[in-house]
This record gives sequence, structure tokens and C-alpha cells, in this order.
Amino acid sequence: MKSRIPAYPWVLLGLLTGFWGLVGLNRLGITYLFPVIGKEFQLHGWQFGLLISGTSFTWAFSSWFFGWLGDQYGRRRVLLPGAALACVSTAAMGGAWNFWSMFVVRDLVGVGDGVGWPNAQATLAAAFPAKRRALAHSIFTSGYPLFGTVLGGIIVTALATALGWRPVFPIIGGVFLVVVLALYFVMREPPRQVSAESRPGLQWRPMLRVLRNRNVLLLMLVQAGALGWLQVTIGFGTLFLTEERGFALLAAGAIISIQGVAGLVGTLTLPSLSDFIGRKPAIFGGGVLSGICMTLYAFGSFNAVTSIVLFAASAFFIGVVIPLAAATCVVELVPEDAQGVSMGSINFVGVIIGTFALPLLAGVIADSFGLTSTIFLGAVCALLAGLLILGIPETAPRVLDRREKEVVEAAP
Repeated sequence: MKSRIPAYPWVLLGLLTGFWGLVGLNRLGITYLFPVIGKEFQLHGWQFGLLISGTSFTWAFSSWFFGWLGDQYGRRRVLLPGAALACVSTAAMGGAWNFWSMFVVRDLVGVGDGVGWPNAQATLAAAFPAKRRALAHSIFTSGYPLFGTVLGGIIVTALATALGWRPVFPIIGGVFLVVVLALYFVMREPPRQVSAESRPGLQWRPMLRVLRNRNVLLLMLVQAGALGWLQVTIGFGTLFLTEERGFALLAAGAIISIQGVAGLVGTLTLPSLSDFIGRKPAIFGGGVLSGICMTLYAFGSFNAVTSIVLFAASAFFIGVVIPLAAATCVVELVPEDAQGVSMGSINFVGVIIGTFALPLLAGVIADSFGLTSTIFLGAVCALLAGLLILGIPETAPRVLDRREKEVVEAAP
């Protein structure tokens, strides 16, 4: 008879997924209001870019530093204050009076949001048994695209149409606060092999030790490839559909939404498959298949339906990469006292390369070679993510147990 997981981990997972979904909403929500905000603040293109990349920059450093701090002081002690900062700074976006005030507030949003990934994923790794770890990580990860892309455009534009753009962010911040308060009353500090109180002081070595870990370095590049796919293909997707494929803006938006749903389904379903086939085959297959589909989408002269299927399939397959490479594989490869800083470091490099540097490169490629080549850059990112995972060992507990049994059975 299978033992059931207690209710607490599932309640915690629900709250943390809601928290991560609201992170997606405060990160991406402003982009849906750029036409309105840009007109009021008289913004130029480079200013729109800075409102996105500036948040990514502070997010990256926050994820790295506060992942390490969570290893030292405890997940709950670090996550809840960071989440509270995210609430306040999200609400404060509605009070911005010009570009620079919005830029500063957006940077604070990045600091608060960045605390979430390493500390929440490490908390879930401790709350769920190893054979349910990938499922928990995938559900948590799905909160970001669900609220940020699938529902975000509808929620944010509807609120802005009814109330104006300024009240949108205090409303999001208020809902955020409700989730954070629920976490305050529900979330327990995960049990540790060595408690934070018994440590002699801040341990700086784990922060640097991860840079000497070959597996962590490879996972950094895998994460950079996955985030590069996301930022390049989505960031330039509407332009490609309207200017290269001739779709109307409304139709292009619908296609992007279909892609978002496909990516969400992939994120929710494929990581659990890795429990049975292995983390490496799942990530390898997801990255390579995503890259192939995106290449065919970019260069193939297909009809509209086939193109949409290829775009959605690429998003579906890449959905397996981020929760496994940036969370599940990490907790299965590194010791407990370095899990937060490892996840933070992987997210740091992934964000800096994937969401900060690669979009700039994609813009240069678009100007020099056209949007088709830019979309192909996204395909290359996915392919590299799949290929690089071959450099790390297999970590799935079921697969390792099965291999061990096969060795024992084969022994004379």
C-alpha cells in the first residue's frame, strides 16, 4: 500500500505556486501596458528595454545572493521578507511619475522577485519525497507562465481598461500580500541536517564552491539556453508573425497565447516523465525537439496551421528544461548547504545570458539578417540546452534504483 503525502506539502505547493504566478504577473504585466504608459511618459524604445532588462539584472543578483543567504539562515527567514518587498514594490509601480521613478521601482521588483526561485524550490525539495520532486518543481514553475502569459494579458488589460493603468499594480500587490500572509502562517522552516543556529557564522565558501562544480556550470549554460529560447522567441515572436508571416496583430496575439498554453502543458507534464526515463533523456529530448520544431517554424514554408503547431510544439518540449535543470537536478547533485546558492547561481547566469544579453544579440541579428534569423537563434538556444545536459550524470532516483537492481541481478 502506497504511503500518502501529508496535506501540508500540497498546501505549501499551492501557495508557493500562487506566489510564483504573481511574480510572473508583476514581471510581465507592465509589458501589456507599454502602449499606455509609453504615451503618458513619452518613452522611447531603449527605455522600454531598460524597464525589462533592469529588472532582469537585479533579479539575477538577488537570486544568487539570497539563494546563498537562504542556505545560511533558512528558507523561510529569507523568502518571506523578499516576498514582502515584491508586494510593496509591485504596488508602488502604480505611483511612478516618470521613466526614472518607474525604472527604480522595477529594479526593486527584481530584488524581491529574485528571492523566490532558489528558496521556494529548495523548500519544496525538502517537503516532497524524491519520487515526487520533479512534479512539485514543475507545478511551481508553471505558476509563472500561467499567470504571466496565459492569464496576464487578459487580467492586466481588463483592469486597465476599467480602472486605468495605475490601479492595476496596487491591486496585484494587494493580492500578492494575501498570498504572502498565508505563507507566513502556513510555511515552516524546512528541516536541515545542520540548523542555521548551529552554524559558526556566515559561510562564504559555498558561494564560491559552486563555481568549481562542473555540473553546476553546465546547468548554468542549460538554463541560459532555455531562457534564451523563451526571451528571443517570445520577445520577437509578434514581430515575426506580423512582419514575416503577414498575420494581423490580433491573430499574432492569439498564436502567442496558444504557444503559452502549450508551454504550460509541457512544464506540468514532461518533468514527471523524467522520473521514469531519467532527467538527462527528458532534458535532451525536450531541448533537441524544441530546437528542431523552432527551426522548421522559422525556415519552413508551411501553411498557418502547421506553423502554429510547430511553434506550440517547440514551447511544449522546452517546458521540461527549466524545472528540471534549474531545480530538480540541482537538489539531486549538490549538498543541502549549497542548494540555494547553486540554484541562485544557475538562475543568475541564465538570466544574465538568456534574458539580458541574448535579446540584445537578437536585435542586432534582426537588423542585420532579418527576423527569421532571430527566431533561428531561439532554436539554437534550445538545441544547445538539450546537448549540454549530456555532460552531467543521471540523477532520477527511480532510474538509479533500477540500474542498481540490474547490476545486482547481473552479478554472478
